[in-house]
Amino acid sequence: MTERYGSLAAELYDLAYPIGTSFGDLEYYRDRLQGTDGRILEPAVGTGRLLIPLMESGLVVEGYDLSAAMLAVCRRHGEERGLTLTVFEADMARFVDPEAYEVIMLPAGSFALVEDSEDAEAALAAFHASLLPGGRLILDLDPPPFAPDARPSRVHTGPDDTVITMDTLSRELDPVRQVCTRYLRYEKWQGGAWISAELHRFPLRWYGLNEFRQFLSRAGFTNIIVSGDYRHGIPPTEASQAWTFEAVRA
Repeated sequence: MTERYGSLAAELYDLAYPIGTSFGDLEYYRDRLQGTDGRILEPAVGTGRLLIPLMESGLVVEGYDLSAAMLAVCRRHGEERGLTLTVFEADMARFVDPEAYEVIMLPAGSFALVEDSEDAEAALAAFHASLLPGGRLILDLDPPPFAPDARPSRVHTGPDDTVITMDTLSRELDPVRQVCTRYLRYEKWQGGAWISAELHRFPLRWYGLNEFRQFLSRAGFTNIIVSGDYRHGIPPTEASQAWTFEAVRA
């Protein structure tokens, strides 16, 4: 059982969400980053789904991740495109590069991967310290998972007659800690023969909208704007599938 994305998880993610795949976030972040001349940081960069197309549009984007397997896929995609990537292993709650970045961005709800509330506050403090004065933090959160969700098996076909599957073995909701935990099983097959498997504990922390606004304020951020479903400046509604927070280091 691993707490981080292993090689099968990274391979399936890359098949399911190739570089440039967008849920509306790629276009949104590209628009919000227009005119950014300085360095941009993407924690939890994964396979580079957004980092690489943003770099190809002329932005200076760096990234880090806890998963070496995800970073290996990201580097491979960069090499295939002739890009020189700055990506490395690091932890959101601990990595600080003082006043190094003009923007820190976390699309796709990645901040929810920080399970512990103290680590979450430490991560926001680290982001604040790593931004230039006047720098921006832009991050997505998914609304709270009040209703159980159905997660059927996922099957993705790769090269060389390979198939990778992902099954949710169980799901736990902890309303006190505000954490939803899934236990996932990944399996790889080739030519009908079983090759390998991985088990992954996948916790996600959720927040109330005003609760997270207060988290940002306590970390020293100001000018907080919350947008729904990648429509900047339009507040979320009950039906919103994504909340995007944008805040400034004073």
